[in-house]
Order: sequence, then C-alpha cells, then structure tokens
Amino acid sequence: MTPALLKDMYTLAQTMPKWAQHTADLILGGYFFAMRACEFCRTERPGRTRRLTTANVVFRDKESRLVKHDDPRLRSKAMFVTVCFVDQKNGTKMEKRSQRRSGINILCPVEAWASVISRLQKEVAPSQSADEIPVCSYMEGGRVIEVESSQVLQLLRRTCVVYDGENKYGISELEIGTRSIRSGAAMALALQGGNSDKKIMMLGRWKSVAFLDYIRPQVLEWAGDMASEMAKTISFLDVGGQHSALSQSQARLPPQPNDTFEDEFPIFTPFDS
Repeated sequence: MTPALLKDMYTLAQTMPKWAQHTADLILGGYFFAMRACEFCRTERPGRTRRLTTANVVFRDKESRLVKHDDPRLRSKAMFVTVCFVDQKNGTKMEKRSQRRSGINILCPVEAWASVISRLQKEVAPSQSADEIPVCSYMEGGRVIEVESSQVLQLLRRTCVVYDGENKYGISELEIGTRSIRSGAAMALALQGGNSDKKIMMLGRWKSVAFLDYIRPQVLEWAGDMASEMAKTISFLDVGGQHSALSQSQARLPPQPNDTFEDEFPIFTPFDS
C-alpha cells in the first residue's frame, strides 16, 4: 500500500458515509505506526492484542507540553502524537511510539489521530467515559458503532477500483488486505535505505527481522538503485584458491548422511498471523 493510495482513499472517503471518513482517519493514523488492523478496529475473531482507546493516544505541542483531548485547538496545537500499545501479539505490554507532524497534506499522523479524537470527543464522549472509548467508535443514528476490519478492507479495495489501482499504484484490488497497512509502512521506510531496517523494527515493534516477510523486493523504485550500485564494482579478485579447489573436489563426492544444507536466506516466522 502506497502513500498515493492513502491520499486517494482519504479523498474518496469524504464523498462517502461517516463510517468511511472515520475509517480513513484510522487507516492513516495506523499506517504511520505500522499497526495491525486489530489494534485500531474490531475484528471478527479478537485475539490477544488490545484495541486502542482514547486514553492510549496522547498529544503534545511544539514545547512538548500535553494537549488535552477536549482542547478546542487540539488540531492546531498538537505537534506530536504518542500511541501506547497496551498488549500485543509479541507479548510486550505498554509499548509506546511517537510521531511528529509530517508537514505533508493528508499524510500526517498527528492530523489523522487529532481528527479521530476530535470526532470522538464531539460525538461519543458525552455518552460514556472519555478515556475508555475505543478509537474505532463513531456515532450514527443516535447509537455508537465500531468500525470493523471488513470495512477497512472495503474502503481500501474500493479505492483501488475507483482509481484504477493496478495501473496507478501497481496493486490490484484483490492484492489488498488489512495487512497492507503494516506492510506499506515497512516498505516506505525500506525504500529510504540507510538504517531503515532498524527504523522498521522500532516503528513496527518487531523483535526480529520478521518484517522481511512484508518487504516486496520487486518494486520498481529499487531496480535502478541496485543496477547502478552493481555497475560501480568494476572487478574483484577471488583469493580463496585452496578453498575453491577443495570445494570443487567436494562437489564431486556423493552426498553424505551427515551433510547439512542451508537455505540461501533464513526463513523467518512473523509474529503476525
């Protein structure tokens, strides 16, 4: 899932019912924290992961001072947003991650979460404890409803259909899933190079390189970079003569019972289901 898709999704949601608008904000907010869908919406089979409530989202201004949820100027004053993941599939509790304003229209974690919280404060908070409201809640027809994972999938796939996703984003409708939010965040950081692997693990709360299962190695944005890097290596000398000769002689021997073989790349089991 790409930032271009997210922008179009947000635009499309503004022409749809309230559930789609709230869902769009949740997806945008979840993307910048590489969230699992079960962390911000209701799923068909709830697991160990605790869904976020309003108490798990905290804002701070440019001086790092707390900005209350009911502050009428929340959206203009907030510079940072911190999300606390109370319980996760990896077993870590009360883990926090923070993001600051991106400065990019629509694609901003602070704006997305401020929109979610402001909507909840205005419509849902008067009817129940303000700190215990699931972030996926919204008011419709006089009652509180929660966004379902099926609605998250519906909005993402609808965006692909309306905007010809296969040609515009390189993603077909059926390739999109709720995991696309988490994998899209990992890919966005991976394409930056440098120490992106460490950033991905930190943001997505991965405890190993299991995030590699989310990386698509065939994206066009990598193709030119790899070719240019490979072309810079004009020549190289193999100085392992004896080792090479030994390897050749061993290659002629039949396999032995104790021989072990390793995959070219290790197989990692992701924490995500």
